[in-house]
Amino acid sequence: MSARAVPPNSKSKSASQPPSNVQDKLAFHPAVVRVLPLIRRRDYHAAAKQLRSAGRDLSIRNTLGVCLLRIGLADEALQVFRQFVLTPGNLGERGDVSDAQKRNFATALLLSGSPSGAIDVLREIKSADQRQADQIRRSIRQWEKSLSWLRWIDWKLNRIEPPNCRVQVDFVPGEFDTGVEGDAAAEPEVTIEQDMEMTSQAVSA
Repeated sequence: MSARAVPPNSKSKSASQPPSNVQDKLAFHPAVVRVLPLIRRRDYHAAAKQLRSAGRDLSIRNTLGVCLLRIGLADEALQVFRQFVLTPGNLGERGDVSDAQKRNFATALLLSGSPSGAIDVLREIKSADQRQADQIRRSIRQWEKSLSWLRWIDWKLNRIEPPNCRVQVDFVPGEFDTGVEGDAAAEPEVTIEQDMEMTSQAVSA
């Protein structure tokens, strides 16, 4: 009986792919790779601490900015995103910045008290992936309902926010680059309260 021929491409997909930790090293900047375990267990505080001095690479700065958003440091996150999303002199957005990074910039503006700035950034994004953009707009609509009549008129006519403006959001802020969260991206979506609770547990562990 002759031996059965084995098709040249019969190896399983898993056998032809490198392990996930090797894929991480191929896909991300080394500084981001070092904090992936922290991010994947939602220890954003520890990840941000390492990334603050890790360099100016776009993937590093975006990852840092998202970590800062998720631990409530919106003003610091805004400075991080402003430094790499905008061109020198703040005259416009850089051409090599992704739509997700622009949405993160809009989120940081929103959480730092500038819904008008968030709207301006979102207006320039043409990506079909608009889930976080829609969440930002929904949060602004909810915030508008809390304004007094005169503040609402000033906002609608002149795009002027009230002093000490703060907009509450009901979503987990910030988008990491694809793959940074690993299997967490495939998990059911969590609320911001659930994410904060898991972040707190990661810090105290």
